[in-house]
Amino acid sequence: MLDERQVADLMRHEIYPEPPSGVLDIDRAMRTGRRQRRAARAAGGALLAGALVAGAAVAPGLLATDRPPVAQPGGPAAGGSTGLPAALATVDPQRVYVRFGWLPSGTSRLSYHAGLLQSGPGVLLNADSRQDPRDDWRGVSVRLYPKGAQPQAPQRDDGTTASTTGTDAGPELNGGPSRWAVYSPTAGPEAVLRWRYAPDGWAEVRVVGTEGEVRDTATRVAQTLRFGDDPVPMPATVEGVPDNLRLLEVSVSESVTGSHTWYAGTTWTAEPATAEPGRQRARTLSVGFSRPGGVAVPGARELPAPNTTVDGHRAYRQGDQSLLVYDVDGVDVLIEHTGVLPVDGTGALFATVRLRPGASDWHTHLRG
Repeated sequence: MLDERQVADLMRHEIYPEPPSGVLDIDRAMRTGRRQRRAARAAGGALLAGALVAGAAVAPGLLATDRPPVAQPGGPAAGGSTGLPAALATVDPQRVYVRFGWLPSGTSRLSYHAGLLQSGPGVLLNADSRQDPRDDWRGVSVRLYPKGAQPQAPQRDDGTTASTTGTDAGPELNGGPSRWAVYSPTAGPEAVLRWRYAPDGWAEVRVVGTEGEVRDTATRVAQTLRFGDDPVPMPATVEGVPDNLRLLEVSVSESVTGSHTWYAGTTWTAEPATAEPGRQRARTLSVGFSRPGGVAVPGARELPAPNTTVDGHRAYRQGDQSLLVYDVDGVDVLIEHTGVLPVDGTGALFATVRLRPGASDWHTHLRG
């Protein structure tokens, strides 16, 4: 039998192996996904898709049901702005600070993560170009570092950190200079472009293995980014989150090719912001929503068979810390915690879930 943590992890990874915890490095995300798939096969089962969300504000019009295009022509951002007025002193997980404008052809999935990521506070916007999530990652990633934080070297698939071999002058961005960071070793074409999106705040575009010359692609992506400060659109709210829990991280993703699948997730912690990051992640509540069933993703496995019902819905419960409820108006709901809710707290929290109209056709709106 799968334990509670395996259920939650497999929900997050099987359809799209990028952890909803908002990994700051794409390569590390891919390694984590592969480990989870191996764990799934060893346990004899796996889950298709999962999502976490709780109580984020939604601005009118952000829940439109029109499907975002995969690719569109893009020129420089309006007014030539490729930054924010000020560096992020703190990262509000409920805000979208950057969206894509132009992207190269072949994008299969978009995702956005904000808050306490695995490598510290920050923002990660990602465009995945893989058609098979078991392949090595390729695509475009954008990172915003908070005020005073320095960009980090990529971590390779074997767990080693890439070595800096040099820097080159890049194009003017946000009214100032940019630099190309050159790393080795690389498994294929890679471009890393960095500039200041605000005084004392670094932005980074990384392009790996896409069609065309990677530096040209990175430049065009950077020039067409849409910076802002908008609410993250969410498909639902949860009204019963305990007052003593603090929002830690928000993560959303959506397919843009093939069958429309999506993920929206929020994690809360019982620990203060001053606590060590590992401690903050050790005592958490996650509430998740995803579009269920029929997802044509190579390597995806079946969801566990229901073993109970909740409010008339088929459900899968493991212990007192994990509850997966199927097909709630076309949405699967996952609630899990690590000791921060009382006995049967998952069931009580599920009763406070409020799906927004048309939630099953929710979109991330990560293209500007």
